[in-house]
Amino acid sequence: MPDWSQHDLHPHMHVYSSDNQDIGHVAEVYEDSFLVHKGYFFPKDRYIPYSAIANVENDRVQLTMTADEAKDMEWEKRPDYEHHQGDPEQLFYDRGHGISDPYDETIPDRP
Repeated sequence: MPDWSQHDLHPHMHVYSSDNQDIGHVAEVYEDSFLVHKGYFFPKDRYIPYSAIANVENDRVQLTMTADEAKDMEWEKRPDYEHHQGDPEQLFYDRGHGISDPYDETIPDRP
């Protein structure tokens, strides 16, 4: 269990890769991810899932992946289970990007 929560994230926090590269800042915070706007590092906006966070401390978000790994992820669309519960394309996208699926019946010990 992480020692941080969604409430510890806020806009303007700097986001760093595991190899300590500054890859941007938090633009928006959502229930399942946070937005980093396109800029010097990312060519498009990215919605980074909470599962990719290693640590949150002070005004710094540390990711579990290197800068190159983060750049290779295709997180250009935000997960949206609430509004696309029956959309197989959305679920395929979310599952394929390592985002926990609350509707996946194969996950043991799910509430």
